[in-house]
Amino acid sequence: MNEPQLNIEKGEVRKGLVKCAELEDGNPVTIPYFVMRGVKKKPVLLLNAALHGDETYGIGGKKRLFEKIDPMKLNGTILAAPIVNTLAFKARDRMDPVDKKDLNRLFPGKKDGTVTERIAYHFFNKFVKKATFGIDLHTGMKGHLLVPHPRVRVFDNSSPPLEYPQALGTEIIFYHEGKKGMLNIQAEKIGIPIVCFEIGEAGRLDEYYINEGFKGVTNFMKYFGMIDGTPEMPEKQILLKDYMEIPAKMGGFFHPKVNAGDVIKKNQVVGIISSPFYNERYYVKALEDGVIIGIRTQPIVRPGTTVAWFMTFDQGKILPSLKRRKVVEKSSRTFSMVQKKGVEFKQ
Repeated sequence: MNEPQLNIEKGEVRKGLVKCAELEDGNPVTIPYFVMRGVKKKPVLLLNAALHGDETYGIGGKKRLFEKIDPMKLNGTILAAPIVNTLAFKARDRMDPVDKKDLNRLFPGKKDGTVTERIAYHFFNKFVKKATFGIDLHTGMKGHLLVPHPRVRVFDNSSPPLEYPQALGTEIIFYHEGKKGMLNIQAEKIGIPIVCFEIGEAGRLDEYYINEGFKGVTNFMKYFGMIDGTPEMPEKQILLKDYMEIPAKMGGFFHPKVNAGDVIKKNQVVGIISSPFYNERYYVKALEDGVIIGIRTQPIVRPGTTVAWFMTFDQGKILPSLKRRKVVEKSSRTFSMVQKKGVEFKQ
């Protein structure tokens, strides 16, 4: 049968392939998967990564999860698809270079569409529909380092519940308008909450971000009772809306002076652009008080290249604490910086 089998024995771990299409040379296009069955069948947690082929952090995090978790101490089932977009992954690119379609704009897919549309169809119907809930791991694009955070995407006046992204235990939760065809938007329409978890940067593996992804997933599992333990939550979780891009005003080399996750004040220097040929510099400054959600890591820039992604606290909201389960509270670095820098937080 060409779909993941969840009806397996307690403590069993199984792997397989779901065929989606064939290439011009006859080779199959498949989605590899793992299933881990615990002492109970439900809930079913879907963990997927690499909807965009160069987004690698989720792949490493899922491997670590399967190594660390004892299936006989698991309450429920984990269905993991570490590399959904295998063609893009092989090309080391965001999208399949032949199809050139963004998989995360195509859900629920088309059974008889292009290869990427068929991947979307098979993943949505044979993985997503089996899940109770899920975590969809992403990274920033190449050269775009993101602080770990979930993205709550709204569409057509939808109102996704915040309990699921909060359960990851990050300090910042990003709330913004999504686009038709995104996985979490289409899954929400059929009543399956899928959390988009953004972390790190495409094309790189860094132990810190792998650990942050692993910690977020295990927090989620602890909170929903899938594994033993008390989830760690920041004392304050901040919901922020939208973001601004800070562009380069000249070409040259960008030298960042802040890190992803830093709280900064208006006119604070975010970075310096220097010309490789002339004794010329441009100081990139913050447009307003806020937090750096992402910073450029690739040094070469042109005029107009985005060097930082920035969110203000104007529409910020401190979220109520989670109530379903007892949690271990840890100090919030973000909120501490807000207070230390004297940044006004409007609610």
